[in-house]
Parts: sequence; C-alpha cells; structure tokens
Amino acid sequence: MRNPAIRPLLLILAPLAAIAAASLFGACVDQSGREGAVATAESCMKCHNGSTHDDYAGPGLENPHPFPGTAETLRCTQCHGGNAAGTDVTSAHVPPPPEIGDREFQDNDAHAWFNKLTLAGIDKVANYTVDGVTYTGIDYLQFLNPGDLRVTSLERGCGQCHPAHGVGMQRTPLASTMGIFSGAFYAVGMDNALPENQGLFEDNAADYGWRAVTDPTHTHDPNNAGKIGRLIEPPVWSKRVQNPANIFRNQQFTAANLVNDVNPDGSVVTGSRLAKLYQEQVAFTCGDCHLGSSGANNRYGDFRPSGCSACHMPYSQDGRSRSQDPNVPKNEPFNPDAIDDPERAHVRSHRVRGVARTLSNGHTVTGIDDHTCAGCHQGSNRMVMQYWGIRLDQNQDVVRGFQYPANPVTFQTTRFDTRLFDPQVRNNTFNGRNHNQYLLREDYDGDGRDDTPADVHYEAGLGCVDCHGSIDLHGNVNAPNGGDIVSRMGHAITIRCEDCHGSATSYANTTIGENYQGQTVTLGVDSEGNPLKHVEIDGSGNYWLTSKLDGRRHYIRQVRDVIVDSGKTHPTTGEAIFTKMGSYAMGRDDGLAATGTGPQQTSAPHAGFSHLDSMNCAACHSSWSNSCVGCHLEGEYNEGNNFSNITGDRIVFRQRFAEFVYQTPVPFTLGIGMDNKIRTSATNTKVFFRYTDINGDRTPVFAFTDRNGGGANPASGFPSLGHNAFLAHSIRGRVTATNEGPRYCVSCHLTDYSVATYGSQYSTFRAAYAANNFGALDYNLLKTHIGKNPGNQLDSPFFVHMVAGLGTGLFLFDRNGAAQNPLDTNPNRYASDGRAPSTYFNPAQVYYDLDRVVDSNGVSNGSSNQPMNQPIVGPNRRDGATDPNMAGPLGTTLSQRLADPATGIVLNSWIDANRAPHGGAGPLVQ
Repeated sequence: MRNPAIRPLLLILAPLAAIAAASLFGACVDQSGREGAVATAESCMKCHNGSTHDDYAGPGLENPHPFPGTAETLRCTQCHGGNAAGTDVTSAHVPPPPEIGDREFQDNDAHAWFNKLTLAGIDKVANYTVDGVTYTGIDYLQFLNPGDLRVTSLERGCGQCHPAHGVGMQRTPLASTMGIFSGAFYAVGMDNALPENQGLFEDNAADYGWRAVTDPTHTHDPNNAGKIGRLIEPPVWSKRVQNPANIFRNQQFTAANLVNDVNPDGSVVTGSRLAKLYQEQVAFTCGDCHLGSSGANNRYGDFRPSGCSACHMPYSQDGRSRSQDPNVPKNEPFNPDAIDDPERAHVRSHRVRGVARTLSNGHTVTGIDDHTCAGCHQGSNRMVMQYWGIRLDQNQDVVRGFQYPANPVTFQTTRFDTRLFDPQVRNNTFNGRNHNQYLLREDYDGDGRDDTPADVHYEAGLGCVDCHGSIDLHGNVNAPNGGDIVSRMGHAITIRCEDCHGSATSYANTTIGENYQGQTVTLGVDSEGNPLKHVEIDGSGNYWLTSKLDGRRHYIRQVRDVIVDSGKTHPTTGEAIFTKMGSYAMGRDDGLAATGTGPQQTSAPHAGFSHLDSMNCAACHSSWSNSCVGCHLEGEYNEGNNFSNITGDRIVFRQRFAEFVYQTPVPFTLGIGMDNKIRTSATNTKVFFRYTDINGDRTPVFAFTDRNGGGANPASGFPSLGHNAFLAHSIRGRVTATNEGPRYCVSCHLTDYSVATYGSQYSTFRAAYAANNFGALDYNLLKTHIGKNPGNQLDSPFFVHMVAGLGTGLFLFDRNGAAQNPLDTNPNRYASDGRAPSTYFNPAQVYYDLDRVVDSNGVSNGSSNQPMNQPIVGPNRRDGATDPNMAGPLGTTLSQRLADPATGIVLNSWIDANRAPHGGAGPLVQ
C-alpha cells in the first residue's frame, strides 16, 4: 500500500518547480548586492542557490567543492551537465529516459522507480531524443550523480578533474565486489568464466565484477597473487526473455531436473540450470554491495548514492535532505524505515566530504564518518557494527532466550543507542533490523564484563578512514597502469598494524612528504611504502595520527617501546610505554634484554620463540567475532515486481529466504592467512541453497564443493563447508572491569591447570570425537566450556580444541542443513521444519560438522577461497594439507602443538583470561 503522504508531496513539488522557474528571470538583487541585470550565473545557480553569479553567494544550495583555486567556483553544469541557459526546469535539466520518466510515471511503474532509486540499469537504456536533442543513459546518470563510476570512468563529472581516480576506482573491490561474485562462484565449483584465468592462483582468480573492466597493460605475474587483466559482467538468466538458456517460463528449470546438475564430488555442473539459479541468488542477495549503483537505497541506514558520491557526498541516514536547496523536499522519505514510490533519498548536504581540515580559504571539510561505511559493510560479521561493539543477532535468539549453545547471563539491546536509532527521526530499524536484533552488550559467563566490546581504536575516537585510506579504497591511482584489477579484497588492502605501531625489532617505517596541510614532514607509510599523510613523526621521535574523521591528534605507541624498557613515556600523560606483560607476550624468549622477556617457561631452556614471528597482531588482540553457522539461501520463481541488481531488468527470480541458523560471538578459530601467518579465521560461509520452481515444487537442500575439491565434498567424511581467515575489528589492549580483553595465553594453549583439571574429560571427548561417535559427546559440558566461556575463563582444553580448528561437536548438521544437537530447544529454528533440534537429535543423521575445519592430520575438511600471496616460502604452517598453497586451517604441527596434551605444548607459565599470571609467569609480569 502506498504511503498516503506521497500524493501531497507530489502536489508540493509542482509549485516549488514553478517558484524555481520564476526565480530565473525575475528582477532581483542577490546576497552580494549585485543587480540581476549584470547576472552571469547559470540557470542552475539562480534556481538552486539564489545567486545571480556562479559564486554560491545566495542563501540556497551549498558550494559542493569549496577548495581553493578554480575548484572553488565550479559551475553546476561542469559536474552535472544540463543546459546552463535553460529557461525553466524542463529545458535546464537533462530529461529522463522514457523508461524512467517523471515521478508520476515512477509512481505507476515499479520498473522505472527501481532504476531511478538504485541507478542499476540507467547506463543500459537506449539513446533517446527530446526536443531535438539526443541523450544517452550516461548523460542522465551524470545529471543525477556526477560521481557515478560509469560517468567518472569516461572522464566526466568527478572524472573530468580526477581522471586517475575515474580509472582506478573502477578496478577496486569497492567498485565491483569481484570477491563476492567470483568467490561465491568458486565456492560452488563453477569453472572460471575467463579462459585465461583458469588455473591461476590455485584456480582462484576472479572472473566477474559488477561491470566489465579491463587493464590493457596487464601481464601475468605468478608471484603477484590475484592480479588479473579483466573482469566480465555477471549474466542475468532470469530476465523476461524466453529462450532455452533463460529461466523465464522454462520448464527445464524444475526441481526434478536441478538435482541432476551436481557432479559426484558435490560441485555444481558449470553452465547448468542449477549453476544459473545460484548465480541469480548471489546477484539478488549480494549483488548490490558495490559502488557501481546505489544499492537497495530503500531504508534507514542503507540510503546512499553510487560511486565517488557514496563516500564523499553521502546521504542522510534517514534519506532526508539537510541541504539549503529550497527545491529539494525535506520530508521524504516519509517513512525512513521503508521508502515508498516515487520517493527518493537525498544527500545530507551538497558538500564534498573527505579529510577533516580547515582550508586556506577558511572553508572547513568534514570527515567521512563511520555511518558512511556502515551502510555497505553489512556482511555477516557486520564489521562496522563490530568496531562499535554491536553484534547482529538476526534471529533475536538472545532476546527470546534461545541463544545457542548458551544464553548470556545478562545482555542489552541497542534500543536507546542513537548511533542506530535516532530519537528525533524515530526510525524503528537500522539496515532493516530492529533493536532486538542489534545487541550492545552480552555477558555469557556472568563476570560483569561485556563479551562483545568496541574496538579500542573506536573508543579512542578513530574512524574507519583513519586506517583505510586512499590506496585501500581508491586503488593505487598513481600507478603507471592506473591501478591493478585484483581477485580478492585482501589483495587490495595495504594497511597493516605494523605500519603505525612498528614491530618488535623496529619502529614504523617513514618517508619525507607532504601532510594534508601541505607541510613537508616525516610521514608514516603503509606496507607498500605509500605515504600516510595523517601519520607524522615529530622531532622527538614520537608518532602521531591526526584523525581524518575529526582532526584530533592521537599518540601512537610503538611495539618496540612496549617490549623493551627504553624509558619511553607518553608525551602528554607521562605514562610509561613499556609493560612487563607486553614484553612477556610479544618479546622473544632468548634471554636477551634487548629483545624483551618473551613467553618463558619454567625449567625449559630459552627457545628463541616470539609470537610475532608467525602471527598477525589481531590473532591475539581481537576479542570477538560473530560466527554465522548455517546460512540458508533460497530463491523462487516469481513473475511479480522483481528486478536485477546488475542490469535493472525485470526478472522472474526472487529471494525467498536468506537466513542464518546460528549466530554466536563465542567461537574463535585460528587459521593461516594469505600472508602465511596465523590469524583469526571465521567458520563462516556455511551456505545451503534451495529453490522453488515455476510449478511450486521445492528442491532438496544443496551444499557445494569448490573448484579444488573443498567444501561439501563427501570424501571429506564430515565436511565443514566454507571458512576464511580475516581480521576482526574488535581490537582490545587489555581486560578491564567492564570489558573483556584480548586473547590471553589460555585462549590458545593448554596449561598445567587445564590438563590436570579437565584432562580425563578431554581425553574421553577427543576419543569419541575422533571416532565420530557424536552420541557419546557430553553436550552439557560443551555448552559450559564453549557457550558460557568467552576468552576461556575456565582455562578449558575444549576451548583450545575449538581454537585449533579441530571442532567442538556443537555445530553438527544433517544433509538438509538442519541442526543436529540435543541442546537447542527453539521450535522455530530455521531449517528444522517447526521442530526444536533437541526433539529430533539423531547422531546417525549427522552429515556436516561445520566448525571442524581441519583434522589432526592437517587435511582441511572445507573450502577457503583465498590463495596464498605466494607459493609457500618459509615455514609450511599448513603441513599435512592437500592444498598448502591456499590460506586455510592450521596444519598438523600447529593444531597438535596447541591441542594435544601428549605431543603438544602444555604451558607451566601463563596468563589467564583475567590477565592474572600463573606458574612461572608471575615474577616476569608483575
């Protein structure tokens, strides 16, 4: 049902247009006192700003680009196009294509409104002629948004002055999300669609991006993982065109036929009907997570433009204009939780955002805030939410008392969190979810601490843009080729913890360059040597970060000063930088004071060991992540108002479900990343797929095997589906009275205490689990040692077994993607057909073991879509693996070193989850 406020809104817009048109020629004096008779302004300026000169001197629309020099007085048509000499709205504006039409047309044509709202298919409309002038879809796109990448890549709009960015941005993960498309299609075993990419980088090279893009200078380099020469646009198989290859009214795409489109190893048959349906599902569910279009653009927290504008001229959270332009309605969308046709969203203000600073002409630039990032970065871990200390609980399990494997003792929703729910706007959702689905605080063990705290960088006042700068986001636009096309997000990220904090042996690297104020200073650099213009080193050797978010200055501690007592103190507080705890955790156990204490063990010779030799910083310093276990995607044939996120075409595919079975912040797993270092790994990407066909028949549940035989391959015994190393954005420095801290020794290691206290139970568990005797597991014990034990406060060996990737026995599923365990009493658990899993638990029905990502012999049970940056160089940390050149779970040596009390390491000196020392650690850290 359409919003009743829409009709009055349309009536308001007509007189506004008339007033605007009248202002073009009426005798007037502008804000500078200059008479209209000597006016030089374009019609746009007169109407939207009120000035009679192109100087934004009027009371209306803000100057979008107030940077000193010629950029300060850009003419409207330089960016937007249109007719500067127009005599009314119709003649001044670029007219819409016939397929898009005006508001009245969009109010009655869902296809037109979808494309106006999302911009998805406007570049694909046919050329059209209005009043003797021929226009293209790009002309109209430029008028709507000069920052759209389809415009800027042609050196129009923003690309006219920033051509390198116009080229480079098109090639980035932000622009094309090649990782989502290509990673998803790799994971189900489809052949790479680009013949020249087949077999490259462990057969992981990307093939699809939102739009086709080419690097004509590309040459293959086997040692530059992920770098490729081109991407192609994903096909749309469900558009309303009848032919044997398409889904539209095609009886070949029936449930009875689809079951035959799977190879014996579980991979989908390339080019098959099932493969096409899966491609449609990925496009429909994930196909708007890029800067190519405006995304869904239809609800609070999701409103955004496309391209450069998405970050540099963002929309308001509620989609309503805060601009001074008198011609933009200020009360749409009427309902910010659900925009209604023919409404549209609006920019916060008509002014470019960037690095927060004051310009030489006195104008201020506002920084790009985290909300701008949050609108897109809404994957299962909700990375920006995690950074803020907020966890998504899609099923509202915590509020309903059905959190698995255990309920928290206390929790708090985001009901009064103004970051998500604005009391003035009175929105009820954020990204389509209510406050019961976003949890601010959870305490699973009842110790009074938040088990899902915010990142310390956020608490200090830093924003996303303070780590992820121009190179990470825009690509290397200054490279001779304009920037590389890469295969995964990890290939594009150049920032590392060490770039600001240095390493155990050296301070962070520097170079001489210009900061954002134009001063020549000593700057920090990223991992590839690119200057960090907001990180400076003063004459005393102190490192400072000036936040691009708000201009505040932050002192940066150096790891070397934490490890070795050089007498360094904080330049403003006087606090000593060296800590005995930091020296113990990050130093080298070689008996030398110059390298720190290191994790020494009683009655053991110095081993020369340092965690920093083999581990990513966040492996210890991240405090939590949100594991999504059992993701069910289901599509259906539907001839209603459904549209392609890729082309804007009307289609006959609709998402029926995109649901998680479990989401939990407790599980924590280590794996090997693309850099061959130990880092946090997520037991995510556990995808099940189902389809309801044109006849209403539903397929069985599919789970797939990747191109390299990982994932759902029945040869794995009990497959674990997908998992990938990643960097959790939940960094903590130490445990506090109110918040859990980083991962202390007990999180990953067995100790004298854990073996002595739980050794017998642990031995029984390991024997039963190794024999796949799931009925013999003590699930109530596991519920306590995993579900109620974040950070391993219990010093439990079961927790360590999980961290090593060897599994818990808690995340068992049957062939239909339904949970198998005796603990879950939720009668509405997704995929369980209205029955609580506890009522039908049958160990003989277990087919998937979703968090047992590796066996003790080092062989992976699942799929990773991340190749190593280079074929193994140095220590093989995945020994025993059949795919050692892939990122993935720990190898046999590391997993046994952590979790096997007979052959592994059992600490006699350690730090517990409360930061208290035990054994021989006491004298070293106190």
